[in-house]
Amino acid sequence: MQIPAPSDLRLFARQSPTPMAVLGPDGVIAYANNAFTRLLPADAPFPEGRRPDELPFHARFLRVLEDGLAQVALTGMEQLVEMGDPSAPDRELASCRLVPLPGGEIVVEVHRHAEVERLRAALRDEKVLRRQSDMLRERGRLLFFDVVNELPVFVYMQRRDYSVAYANKKTLAFYGEVGGRRCYQMFGGRDDPCPHCPTFRVFDTGEPVDWQFTDDAGRTFHIYDYPFEDENGEPLVMELGVDITELKRVERELFQAQKMRAIGVLAGGIAHDLNNNLVPIIFNVDYALGKADNTPMEAPLAEALRAAYKASELVEQVLEYSRQQEVSRSPLHLTPLARENLAILQGTLPDHVRLDMDCSADNDCVLANPSQVQQVLLNLCRNAVQAMPGGGTLSVRLSNLHLDSQKEAPHSGLALGDHVVLTVSDTGHGIEPGSAERIFEPFYTSKSKSGGTGMGLAVVHAIVTCNGGTIHVDSVPGRGTTFTVYLPCTATPETKTLARETRPAARSTGRLLLVDDDAGALQAMQRVLRDAGYEVFTASSGQEGLKEFFRGKGRFDLVVTDQSMPGMTGMEMAARVLEHAPDAKVVICTGHVEARLEAQARLTGVAGFVMKPMSPRTLVENVNKFRM
Repeated sequence: MQIPAPSDLRLFARQSPTPMAVLGPDGVIAYANNAFTRLLPADAPFPEGRRPDELPFHARFLRVLEDGLAQVALTGMEQLVEMGDPSAPDRELASCRLVPLPGGEIVVEVHRHAEVERLRAALRDEKVLRRQSDMLRERGRLLFFDVVNELPVFVYMQRRDYSVAYANKKTLAFYGEVGGRRCYQMFGGRDDPCPHCPTFRVFDTGEPVDWQFTDDAGRTFHIYDYPFEDENGEPLVMELGVDITELKRVERELFQAQKMRAIGVLAGGIAHDLNNNLVPIIFNVDYALGKADNTPMEAPLAEALRAAYKASELVEQVLEYSRQQEVSRSPLHLTPLARENLAILQGTLPDHVRLDMDCSADNDCVLANPSQVQQVLLNLCRNAVQAMPGGGTLSVRLSNLHLDSQKEAPHSGLALGDHVVLTVSDTGHGIEPGSAERIFEPFYTSKSKSGGTGMGLAVVHAIVTCNGGTIHVDSVPGRGTTFTVYLPCTATPETKTLARETRPAARSTGRLLLVDDDAGALQAMQRVLRDAGYEVFTASSGQEGLKEFFRGKGRFDLVVTDQSMPGMTGMEMAARVLEHAPDAKVVICTGHVEARLEAQARLTGVAGFVMKPMSPRTLVENVNKFRM
């Protein structure tokens, strides 16, 4: 029974069937209810204002009561003492409950035998329930921590003093044993607390927070912090960390892909006009240079021609990076290609740069385009040479890597199976840590003062990934840089002996139809082809080209048409021509070839493509080739 507050005690006791009395600090009965008064004989004095030993209670009752009151005074805690019936010493029927009150008063409750048994039973039940509740709570706690310990995310609990109260298996696998370390020592490798730690907002507000954290090993986690408390009620913060390192890597690759698509759109939009402008510049400067031998105009014209070719190379790199030029791929052995190109490169190296080459790959066959692989190799080698202005060693290695599981992978993202590994290292000045992640971005360069365009490594990255491979860079400032390219191996093709084809000798003259909407490009190409001995007819649009073709009754050895023209594209014009003259040869002249355009050309019967911009010699060679 719960004892009411002293102010309500008289009202409660007056209605209670249980004998109750209140003893003051001086041991005098301050109040006794009717049930307590009925314990006394009818002629006994009224109990209030008297001490218990002044009333006609049995001696045993008084002795036990005195001992119980002494225990209450000593411990300050409630006591339950057994005694005989205060009015009938021969019967052991009662128990007395002594409850201390504020102010030094003590409540005396006298329970007869049946009430005592009920009270004892209630106390026993309460203890059993409390013990069962404690057992269930402990089982639930153990189950909770068993589950948390096996979670695939790191979970730990932190106190206000930065100490770690608990860490699950994943946390220990990442950061080792707790060993009394503070959280900033364990996770950040710091000697002092992290500034602006979000975890302490949970202690202050009691509200959960989430944030991201990158540890000193480069792993990135999304953190979820929740308010918690231990079994003693001490406030804690429970922290869950989800490893998003791989997600961040994919996110960076998607961002890179988005930039590539954006540049692809840009390249597709400007390539036609830019190439059309470069064609007459290159052709006319080349023509003028041929007429300016041994004159003061020769040097400036040669310089202008070099600049025009450099601009055309930049357009080609942008198109290569944007992957709008789909290239054919076939099984390719890298060792002979590397040896051939490195032998040529060695002759152009400065005296203070030494080439160290090791092509020891047993399986060097990949599915790739030779020109693209050559571009990757030479771009990486040129970068390495430029990084060693004071001299050093350029090392090129070809080796193999076989992966049976991702645990063995030297870098994330590598596919299982066999790889050819191309490694290009230098002993130069290295890459600054802040720049290492940006070197594959288009137009990012640290060599702007020396004429760098920022497209070389971007093109390398695009070619490697387009061929199903990956590229990684490791660099130490002042000690050098290593680029590692992984390309998946492919089956070595069977060697077949082909019969030698006999082709008729190329004619030195022929009749050509040249179609282009840009007057400058049209005039420049016409002049070059006429100087090469061809009879050239021109048209400034697709519609006009059709009229000229049928006006000439189809007696053209070759039709060379621009692709991007208003009104009618070159492909549409070619389809009309080939529909009426299936034996005609039509070549599309364009700045970039999309996969869809290439497929359409095969279906239509187009002979091939000539890429803009080109040199006068390249134009003539292509016309000679397609005219045969």
